[in-house]
Formats: sequence, C-alpha cells, structure tokens
Amino acid sequence: MRRCISNVVGIALLVVVLGSAAAIASEGPPTGPFYDNDRTWACGPDAGLPPHHCLNIKSKGNTGLIMVFYPDPRWPAEGISFDPKADRRPCPHDPGATDGTWYSPYPGAPFYVCHHRP
Repeated sequence: MRRCISNVVGIALLVVVLGSAAAIASEGPPTGPFYDNDRTWACGPDAGLPPHHCLNIKSKGNTGLIMVFYPDPRWPAEGISFDPKADRRPCPHDPGATDGTWYSPYPGAPFYVCHHRP
C-alpha cells in the first residue's frame, strides 16, 4: 500500500511540474534579460520597435536578430535585414509565414523581416 501511495504522489508531482513547464513555455521567454540589458538590446516603442519586440543592437553586418515576446503571437524570434536581397528569400524558421519568405512589413520600408506576418 505504501508503494502505491508513493507512486500516486510521484505521478501527481510529475503532472504538476510538467504542467508548470508547459504554462511557462506557452508564455515564451522571460523579458528581463532583454529589457534590462540596454547595451545589447533595444526594446519596445521607446526604441522605435513594436510593443514586445527587442532588437539586438550588437548584430554585425546587415542582418540582425529581433526577439518577440508574449503576448505577441509571433514570438520568440525573427530576423531583420537592411539588404534588399533579403526580400523574398526563404525564411525557414517561420513555418507559419504565408509564403515562407522574408518580407517588408511596411510598404516602402527599407528593411525586411523573417517572422509570422500579422
């Protein structure tokens, strides 16, 4: 009987731990390491970005990384490029993209992004 109770308690704890991990994963990565590190990341409207977005300002070249946070449904990451050759190139890390390519988020914008289209 003691072994049965131990098994039931063990399974219950496992369910709680796994449920907590799933809840955290559904809300994406924590924002603190990004919003609190302004030497590496520019974040949100104060930096000229949409809400819940951070741009890695230490990116090299003409392509960089943008982190996107919950509640924006496009999280967790996207790419940005200021190279016109990025337009329409494959965007493999975004299976939800309409046509699977980079695109300019605003008509005439001089940059291209790789993430879920709004």
